[in-house]
Amino acid sequence: MARINEAELKEQIKSGSFSNVYFIFGEENYLKEFYIKKFKSKLANGAFADFNFHQYDSKIATIEDILQDAQTLPMMSDYTFILVCDYPLDKSSEDVTALKEFFKDIPETCVLVFWYDNIEIDLKKSAKWKSIETVFAKAGSSVNLEKRTEGELAKLLVSFAKKRECTIDLNNARYLISLVGNDIQTLFNELEKICAFSKSKEITKEEIDELAVKSLQARVYDLSKFILSSNSDGAYNVLNALFAQKEDPISILSVVSSYYVDMYRVKCAKSANVSEFEIAQYYSYKGRDFIIRNASRDCRNISVENLRESIDVLQNTDELMKSSSVDKNLLLEETVAKLLIIGA
Repeated sequence: MARINEAELKEQIKSGSFSNVYFIFGEENYLKEFYIKKFKSKLANGAFADFNFHQYDSKIATIEDILQDAQTLPMMSDYTFILVCDYPLDKSSEDVTALKEFFKDIPETCVLVFWYDNIEIDLKKSAKWKSIETVFAKAGSSVNLEKRTEGELAKLLVSFAKKRECTIDLNNARYLISLVGNDIQTLFNELEKICAFSKSKEITKEEIDELAVKSLQARVYDLSKFILSSNSDGAYNVLNALFAQKEDPISILSVVSSYYVDMYRVKCAKSANVSEFEIAQYYSYKGRDFIIRNASRDCRNISVENLRESIDVLQNTDELMKSSSVDKNLLLEETVAKLLIIGA
């Protein structure tokens, strides 16, 4: 057994050639839920589904109960399907040891899926989770469902629109991603709405602008663009709109800060002849390639020194917001004024 990719997981489910053990994790929640539903439809169906399907929540499950059900023979079915969501294996070495022993002689009639939806698992940062994932990979299949690239998402949107008797070209699909973000479910919801209201059924940039709900990130990017172009009226109009929409000042500041960091990375990388593709790969911008493109465009007329000074201002504001009782909206307004002065 081994670490498998999404295509291999899809083929296993389609063909019914299941591993006995799965470890499913990753950043893309939509894909995780999608394949869990595929497992359920394939393994937990028919008159005896209630006998053959057991689902455990991390808050009430014990490893003893899980493994006891995993050894139960299926009734009028090829498999007993055990689904375990967000079990904190990193908290108990005894539980991991129990799983290791069970995996040595796991019943062929069992499909045991550990699914991590709300617990973030970063194998590069956590040696403990890396060790646990290796246990599953050796006994069965480990699947990391990562964010799709921007190109993959754009193709997915083209296909999604076609099924709804609409068309959207790749450029407009990428534009929608830049406004809405790279969450698949959110993108589908927005495109579903646009398809329903589109007059010609050929999705245009104008229809996207009119109908798509911009993410907080996209709206704050608008704020940043006005600051960088020294357009104080535009910047404060966007900021006041964000205040009117009750957006959290700390969240607004966080997005602005992230974008200035993006621009700083791009500016420094370009001075070292590093390509935008290499930047995206190194800093894990998978599915968010538009951020690098936007940062590359917007940092042209600001120096590295001014970017550093701006980042210092943003960091100081962040510290003040989290450590003082000063009105956070007022702090944001002052920060925008300082950034406008730096960029002038």
